[in-house]
Amino acid sequence: MVFDHRIAPVVLRQYLQEELVKRGWKQKDLAEAAEMESSTISNIFNRKQSLMLPQLHAINQAFGLPNDTFYELFIGECCGDNGRLKPEKTSDFILNCIAVEKYEIIKQLVQILHEETNRSKMIDTTFRIAEHIFQSDQRNYSLPFYDIITQNGYSRSERLAISYYRRFLILRDLDTSGAGNEALCQLLEYLPLLPDEVRLDAYYRILTFYNVVENWPKLLLYAKELRSIALSEGQDDYVAESWLYESVALKGMKNYESALKATAAYSRYGDHYARLSKYNELYISIEMKQIEAIEELMDMLKGDQVLLVLPVALDSYISNNALTEAREYLETYKSYVDDLLSRKDPFHLKHKLRLTQALSQYYFRIGQYGAGFEYNALSLELALKLKNIQRAGMAVIAFQEHEMHVSAEQKNRFINILLNEVDSNEKNINHDVHGSFLVQYYRSIVAG
Repeated sequence: MVFDHRIAPVVLRQYLQEELVKRGWKQKDLAEAAEMESSTISNIFNRKQSLMLPQLHAINQAFGLPNDTFYELFIGECCGDNGRLKPEKTSDFILNCIAVEKYEIIKQLVQILHEETNRSKMIDTTFRIAEHIFQSDQRNYSLPFYDIITQNGYSRSERLAISYYRRFLILRDLDTSGAGNEALCQLLEYLPLLPDEVRLDAYYRILTFYNVVENWPKLLLYAKELRSIALSEGQDDYVAESWLYESVALKGMKNYESALKATAAYSRYGDHYARLSKYNELYISIEMKQIEAIEELMDMLKGDQVLLVLPVALDSYISNNALTEAREYLETYKSYVDDLLSRKDPFHLKHKLRLTQALSQYYFRIGQYGAGFEYNALSLELALKLKNIQRAGMAVIAFQEHEMHVSAEQKNRFINILLNEVDSNEKNINHDVHGSFLVQYYRSIVAG
């Protein structure tokens, strides 16, 4: 049925009147039960004023009905006399629809936006709705609305650039190496159009993305670009961050001497960065297989900071054939090892990947091949999910080196992972996403 913004309010009030009749109530009885002014109830029923969502909730509660009763007809209350959606009212309504999983209603609202013949009005209304939802605690649900803007914003504008940026922020968390990477590629050409207060943050988020996927050349490139912009605008914190990520990129490229120089460069930007510089100087020393730095660094770390050092420290012990020290290290920090292995968020996945590879090497070295193949399978799957070809190759080489000890079951499992028939204990990284209400919602909104 085609939605008519003029008819829906009339039908809604007819239903409300029927509820009054069922109970033998007058409008004043409803006003008392709903704790509303009698004049307000009268104006709503006589269509002298639009019905607000909290008022509908209060009326439904007075009738003993669920809050979302009549939501299908409330769309009309979100429209002005010209039939256009009111951004703030519509946004609040959408958030309430999400809470009760009424995605078909949101699909209708999206359709109304698509039917707007004035492209400028469409983009203006949609952008305001998307921004309102993005700033809420349900920001991922703004994605279909930003998609409307990117699909219809033919002129290069600030709003279009912001929409591409918001899409990247959402998709990098939902599917880092897939849709997140694609969204980043789409964003890059719009970076110059972002407002000043957003552009620096966008560059920073790009750095964190390339750090997670370990694209060191890109990380180095955009760290230098961020520093150039930050220096011209006098933003010292971003200058410091650019040096920090440049050091990370250089370390990843095994250019340790230059990494140490970059690490020293950001130590000048206050106590926080001086402390980070000291941490990372020791971290780089551990990367250089200097195991004497491990204990000093571990004594300086607190809480989750330990998680980031576990993989490189274990790897350093193994490289020095210090297997007794490696065993003691794993025993001492067992709770942290278990914690990191349980992490699913994009930031920790790269560290989890490196930890599983270090654990597989450790167990291969001490002759516990079952555990070695177990962690090697996990590392392969994580590497493939993150599209980290280098680490995927390392997992394959490790398998080949120890293949004489593999069981038929372990071999089949490894081959299945290579063929994308995932059969390790590490479920699909995005399993929480693909089975979530968010994706059900998104698919229902964008479906034809």
